[in-house]
Amino acid sequence: MPRSLLTLLNITVTLVAMLAMHTATRSSFLKSSAFLRPSLLSSIFTNANTFSSAPSFKKHAHAKHPTPYLLPLLSSRSTGTDNSKILTFDSSQCGPLTDLSVPQGVKLILNDKVKSYSPVNLPSYESHTIELLVKPYPSVPSGGFGKFLCDLNIGETAPLIVKPDRQIHGSTNVTNRWKSLCLLGGGTGIAPLLQIARANLANPQDPSSNKSQITMVSVNRGDDILMKEEIDALTQEHPDRFKVLYLDTSIGSRGTSQFIRSALNVTPNSPIPHDDELMILICGSDGFVDYWAGGIVRDESNKKVQGNLKGVLAEIEELVPEHVYKF
Repeated sequence: MPRSLLTLLNITVTLVAMLAMHTATRSSFLKSSAFLRPSLLSSIFTNANTFSSAPSFKKHAHAKHPTPYLLPLLSSRSTGTDNSKILTFDSSQCGPLTDLSVPQGVKLILNDKVKSYSPVNLPSYESHTIELLVKPYPSVPSGGFGKFLCDLNIGETAPLIVKPDRQIHGSTNVTNRWKSLCLLGGGTGIAPLLQIARANLANPQDPSSNKSQITMVSVNRGDDILMKEEIDALTQEHPDRFKVLYLDTSIGSRGTSQFIRSALNVTPNSPIPHDDELMILICGSDGFVDYWAGGIVRDESNKKVQGNLKGVLAEIEELVPEHVYKF
């Protein structure tokens, strides 16, 4: 047998063995931390096109970024709250991300499973970095996706997909679209909302063209307030356009319709602005979204849809579903 053919056969056998090991771990997702080390992921998927050939991954990807990327970690810093971190990845291999709408999102791939993350920065505005707010959850076996990311060493890589643009009531535009914008976030759900706030507050070429008034409601339990320093900085930089309300559910209610009326500066006797003037964006855990506005549901094709307006916001009779968008 020719030496070149023998070499090719050996490589093929090795790859088959590695992929067999990969398949064997699917039933015990995240149990073997050694298997999930980025160096081994990189060796299996050296050619990122391996990802894009799988329909299960392609359906999650942006049309202009169909191939997942192995992005190296540049830096890791604590947020000062409950083990959460801000992880900064080098996205230069993705090329310019100026074609993406806000909020921009990515998905982490592990063992044929994916989990969404929203950068807290603006990758399309800033050069070649993606900053993710990540929190490992003890209730998930082995810490789940969050633990995998938080355990990365500088220079190690994470396999990430660039998500498609998000349509919010018929449009991908979230800047200079509404006169009043309420951002209601719980836990790490604050990430895409912070990105939206930053996009609206970014200096436009024509300062008079962007005058959205933004109210952020950050719902937390106790002192574990994610991104508080960054949020407070926005109130200092834009006192005329951005305000924040912190709701601590450990010392009182989970939130009421009266609280939201106050946040929106709307009394029972004053009219709610039209849906093209007011938008309430909600992001958090499934239970969080369900409590405030009713859960997201799936249609006949198993696609996520907004569902009926329920929960606390449904108690504000003047609100209609078009006033609210659930992440």
